[in-house]
Amino acid sequence: MSDLTLSQGANAPYRPSLRLAGRDWLLILAAFFLSRLALYGMGYFGTQLYGPDVGPFQAYCQFDCVWFQRIIENGYDLYPRWLSKGNAANWAFMPLYPILAGSISNLLEVESLFGLMLVANLAFFISLPLMLLVLHQLRLGDDTARFGVWLLAFSPFSAYFVSGYTEPMFMALMLAMFLFAYREQWLMVAFLGIFISGTRNLGVMMVFPVLILALQAYGWREFFRFTERTLKVVFTLWLIPFGLFAYMVYLHNLVGDAFAFKHIQVAWGREMDSPLDWWLSGFELGGRKAYLSIMVMFGWALNLYLFSQKRWAEATLMFICCTIPLMTGLNAMPRYMFGLYPTLLAIILLTHRWPALRPAVLCLSGMVASFIAVAFVNHLFFTV
Repeated sequence: MSDLTLSQGANAPYRPSLRLAGRDWLLILAAFFLSRLALYGMGYFGTQLYGPDVGPFQAYCQFDCVWFQRIIENGYDLYPRWLSKGNAANWAFMPLYPILAGSISNLLEVESLFGLMLVANLAFFISLPLMLLVLHQLRLGDDTARFGVWLLAFSPFSAYFVSGYTEPMFMALMLAMFLFAYREQWLMVAFLGIFISGTRNLGVMMVFPVLILALQAYGWREFFRFTERTLKVVFTLWLIPFGLFAYMVYLHNLVGDAFAFKHIQVAWGREMDSPLDWWLSGFELGGRKAYLSIMVMFGWALNLYLFSQKRWAEATLMFICCTIPLMTGLNAMPRYMFGLYPTLLAIILLTHRWPALRPAVLCLSGMVASFIAVAFVNHLFFTV
């Protein structure tokens, strides 16, 4: 890929070409199809050996996927009526993913599950070239960029990148927003921000890395001079939450509670408390909870490494997107962490510093991905 910038001048942002070479596309296609083959294959044989005899798509439709199917087929609930206590509703699940999947299902006249899987896999495919472009944008070199693509394809919790979850869309949108923020193309960031906050409520937290990157590029004094480029940043920061705000208006009109997506979390046992208390409770309870607390420590270590490398924007986003869920419980913390670009970036930066670690990291990551995949398709709750 060419390293020629598209704009000149001492203060011009670094903008390498977004065009990928043929060998880059071969890498992307190989990573995509090999990861699909491996993960769907592990899912199929995992159910054949240990669970019900179902197809690979159905095997991966666990937990949240079922909720998205209900949204596509029945719309949003008017009142809580799910789970064993009948106190859960699908308000906790953001609308963009089921809207896209449902539209495709209706257009192709196929089951909702097919639409969910198609959108998830398309989004993940898009995330692979975006990862390559982001790492080139950071000037980390071809070898590191290619490693990043393989790490994304076989990340430890990549089971969520082949299932009916929002992780693939969230990752693709996050990568695209960082790419254009690095390039100081703020209107593209604003446009993408609307979609990321409509994909997952934590998408609104992208305002913080965007602001940090803008401050690093222009300095805080320029914001008080109201220059054209800082006004674009301010416009972007206002527009990013629009997807979530639109959903809140919809919930207010539907059930009379704009924060129903937050309040309904109590049905899953999520209650606000100190993140340190939740973390310590995992060791006290032991078993699956101890594993989750250990994974939280692993995430903290990666987060600290990002801060030590002065990747302030990425580290801040990782801290926020891991701390807020931890304030409501330990469940799902590993997939929240590995569904973030900054988490993968921390590992990529470590292996950029010590390239000899790359084969071991990919080997270990693939082994964990296989284990999580088999457990996930067999409905084992520790994978959630």
